[in-house]
Amino acid sequence: MSGVPPKPASQRRRRNKPASYGLAQPTTAPAASPDVGRALGIDDPHPLVTSTWTTVQTSAESRFYSEADWARLRLELWNEAMSGSRPPSGHTWQAIQRGLSELLGSPAAKRRAAIDLKPPGPDADEDAAVSMLRKYLQSLKPL
Repeated sequence: MSGVPPKPASQRRRRNKPASYGLAQPTTAPAASPDVGRALGIDDPHPLVTSTWTTVQTSAESRFYSEADWARLRLELWNEAMSGSRPPSGHTWQAIQRGLSELLGSPAAKRRAAIDLKPPGPDADEDAAVSMLRKYLQSLKPL
C-alpha cells in the first residue's frame, strides 16, 4: 500500500465520532516464541540477514504468518543475501523494503493495517483476586 500512514491512535483527533465508537473489543496477541524447527536455509548469510530472521520469528505479528509468508520472508532475505558485498541498488532496496512492509515489518505498515501493538496491561481477574484476598486477610482476627 502507498500513501501516508495513519497517525497512532494517541495522536489522532476526530471531530465526528461514529455511533459505535469504543464498542469494539481489541484482539490481544502475545509475542510469539521462536520456532526452533524453522531454519533460514541460506548458506553463510550476512549477520543482518540472520538478525532480521531471528527478530521476525519473535515478533508479535509472526504468530499470524502462514507458510507462504515465511517463504516470502525467506525469498526477501535470500535476495538481500545474494547481493553479496556490494550494496544493493536503489531499485533493489526499494523492492526489499516493499516486501518487508507487506509482511507488516514497519510501524507504518502496521498502522495502515489498523494494527496497534501495545504492551499487555494488568489482568483484571488477577487484580480482583488479590483485592478479595486482601479483604479476607483483613477480616481475620489475630490469635
